[in-house]
Amino acid sequence: MARLFIFGIGGTGSRVLKALTLLLATGVDSNGFEIVPIFIDPHKDLPEFKDCRELISLYADIRQQAYPNFRPADRAFFKTPILSLNDIVKDGFTKGFDFDERIDHTFGHFLGIDLLERGDINRDLMELLYSERNLDTPLSVGFKGNPNIGSVVLNKFDEASWYTTFEKIFSDGDQIFIVSSIFGGTGAAGFPLLVKNLRESDNKYIKNAPIGALPVMPYFKLTDPEDDAEHRDIDSNSFFTKTKSALSYYEKHLTGVNALYYLADLHEQSRPYKNDEKLQENKAHLIELIGASAILDFCHQVDKTPHQTQYFHYTPGENSSPIHFFNIGNKLRDQIYLEMVNFYIFGSVHQSFKDHTDATFIKNGGFDTQFFRSDAVVALEKFINGFFQKWMTELNENDRRFSPLNLDIPDDRFHKLIVGNTIDEKINFFTKNKLDSSNYINSMETSRSTVSDIAEKSKFSRYLVLSQQAIEKVNKDKFKIQAN
Repeated sequence: MARLFIFGIGGTGSRVLKALTLLLATGVDSNGFEIVPIFIDPHKDLPEFKDCRELISLYADIRQQAYPNFRPADRAFFKTPILSLNDIVKDGFTKGFDFDERIDHTFGHFLGIDLLERGDINRDLMELLYSERNLDTPLSVGFKGNPNIGSVVLNKFDEASWYTTFEKIFSDGDQIFIVSSIFGGTGAAGFPLLVKNLRESDNKYIKNAPIGALPVMPYFKLTDPEDDAEHRDIDSNSFFTKTKSALSYYEKHLTGVNALYYLADLHEQSRPYKNDEKLQENKAHLIELIGASAILDFCHQVDKTPHQTQYFHYTPGENSSPIHFFNIGNKLRDQIYLEMVNFYIFGSVHQSFKDHTDATFIKNGGFDTQFFRSDAVVALEKFINGFFQKWMTELNENDRRFSPLNLDIPDDRFHKLIVGNTIDEKINFFTKNKLDSSNYINSMETSRSTVSDIAEKSKFSRYLVLSQQAIEKVNKDKFKIQAN
């Protein structure tokens, strides 16, 4: 099976990969590709980086328990395998999805400036090129919006063990996608360096592989720090200047990328400035979801002529707020609509399934109390409640709101769930057309034959597949949602 290696560079890379993982959980289609995420970020303590690693590890664990021996049907929850390099190599390589090393010293120490005497011409040159603040920057917190630092530090990653392992396992048919911002430090520096190293690889399959990239332009800004603030490391007033510089450089020097997906948001939400990642609030943003959809689009691109660049862009309209399934664009809606509705309803009715202990599908399927207390179901509930539901809420609360669903709707009013596609509750004076959890419980009863070919001992597999098919059956009938 072909693999898509996704390099997530910096904070934006992590956030887009998080959105992709959540979309894959809903059953969106990766066109048969296995996904192999690789993070490049020296800032190991960044909360969003830790959050993304935990999410992907949880997804991989759920997927392995759900489908250990078979690939499920279209739109099945957690259908797409997400693998780490360790899953592929199987020779004691570092487990997980984070391989580049933390750097616990300053940029000046990295350059070796402390080994040079004052008056040394090389030291004078370093002090001319970099300010004292630059040289004193601790690399353990990333590059703080300084691509002039990042480009030097990241120029060594091709010597790392994880990169040489990647080069060894990359095979014919595999493809590459790169996600980074181009208005900060890590992504702006890492993106062109990575492309250069890939195209100069000794592995002929890497050298000629289709490469897609998502250079994310500014989609948020920070309010200015107080005048007496101890640190003023990040100034969002420079975001556009850095973006223009990066674009100018890419136009002249960036070659070897087959598909470039440019993404920005003119709306630019404003967040309170905090020069402490533990205090900085970073809610999920629509741009990250759209960025994830670019990866899915690349998976389906047919024309991937080596070294011939195709350009794609997506910019939400200035007045398109809030955004929902019916003003987000037809192509993107077709990618995610049915799958997101299916999974959201699953997260909502899962508790109802647990509570209806007398239901036929519960008894015949062996979905007893012990099953619902199993490690697999506990992990599933953590994924739904701790990540997916939270993500949907944050998308709905951000300045650029993505509000496809009425999240406050109770289980007895699902007919009002989808923004722009609510079901008329009353057909006539005598007949009501309500949609509630009982519709899905009944569908679980009538859909049991669809999982008859899955071994009875594979209860978690049967439960996930049955839930998705039963829920989709109701949604297609009631909401008239058509599958692609």
